[in-house]
Amino acid sequence: MKDDGVADGHPDLTETPDLSEPLADLARFAFETARRTCRSDHSCAAYHRSWSMIRLLTKAGALPEGQAFLAPRLASVAVAGRCRVLLSGAADTGLAALVLQTAQSVGVRADIVLADRCATTLAQNRRYGDAIGQRFELYQTDLADLTCPPVDLVLAHSVLNFLPAAARAGLARAWARVLRGGGALVGVQRFGGAGRDRDPLRIAGDAVQLEAAALAHGLDPALAAEVGTAGNAFWTVKLTHAPMAAADCAALLQAVGFDAIEMVAQDAPAHASPMAGSARPLAEKRVFFAARKPVFAAGTDQSSAMDQDPATNQVQAASKVASVEGGSRMIAT
Repeated sequence: MKDDGVADGHPDLTETPDLSEPLADLARFAFETARRTCRSDHSCAAYHRSWSMIRLLTKAGALPEGQAFLAPRLASVAVAGRCRVLLSGAADTGLAALVLQTAQSVGVRADIVLADRCATTLAQNRRYGDAIGQRFELYQTDLADLTCPPVDLVLAHSVLNFLPAAARAGLARAWARVLRGGGALVGVQRFGGAGRDRDPLRIAGDAVQLEAAALAHGLDPALAAEVGTAGNAFWTVKLTHAPMAAADCAALLQAVGFDAIEMVAQDAPAHASPMAGSARPLAEKRVFFAARKPVFAAGTDQSSAMDQDPATNQVQAASKVASVEGGSRMIAT
């Protein structure tokens, strides 16, 4: 019998597991592999190569913001002490760590499902799961094409602006499709604003500071210089599209069937995101948003995502999700 620390449907929380990221290892892994595993036509190698390294060296390993907003909403959709959470895209392992640690703080065990089109972040998250003794359910797919067993919560953190305006409705429909009736969508997004500063002189200064941080961290000079150069490339590349307005996001969610939509605007923490260079904050507001899928939404599987033994989800998903061009492809864990 599989021993997953659960008896009678309740997680064993008598011993609190260490769910922290081995960030030094994960950052080095992504830095060394991204140029091979990121597809050139996705133009994401600079992004995935540098994100964790910048978090490690200049952001003190800070997790993505949103724990206080996420915690009560995650707890509200947990069933028998467990919550199946879809990460709709991820820059690195920070989102998985945020969910796992947030769930732990409210006495819930989170089961991570990650969808992303890039093999780099999927491999990095698999490595994180292995390090903490958890299996993540991983799908390599365009986010709008995801097909998987139902989830209790979808986390969409800063993902909408990575898609052109015409593609955002498809992503919202995917969230509604995989979320169980009564489940929650939670998101964090910048709506409007000037975007990040790409002044070449400022970026060059940030790259120098990043290289200095790498040296202070004990990296050898050649590698530290490479880290600085990679950071320069990351801060220079533009991967996002024009942001949508918060009202348009709310209308989109309503159009695909969500209700109980809420939005809370807050100032972005200074210097918290790797998107912000080491020398300056992002002068913008973040909006935390949440919505519910009605319990009796048309076409909804009314059973809880956790009614199934989580150990069987991967087998069921593998039988349902064919490895086809343009569709979801489950990655063995």
